[in-house]
Amino acid sequence: MIQEELENWRKLVFERDDYTCQKCKKRGRDIEAHHKKSIAKYPKFIIQISNGQTLCKRCHEKETVKSIKNGWKEQNKIIE
Repeated sequence: MIQEELENWRKLVFERDDYTCQKCKKRGRDIEAHHKKSIAKYPKFIIQISNGQTLCKRCHEKETVKSIKNGWKEQNKIIE
């Protein structure tokens, strides 16, 4: 059931954002739905439309790298 809910979430995010990357404004098929808040940290937001944004593949990769780097910074703060 969660897969079906995620597909619906993705569709609704795309429709709300008019199939347009919210970073670079590229419009079209090469887009992905991105969770603004980490679903690992905030699982209750996994299907909330407000936690989603449409990004092109390039911007999504940049956001993912940024999230990973921020995650490492947070982990290092905890260790220190």
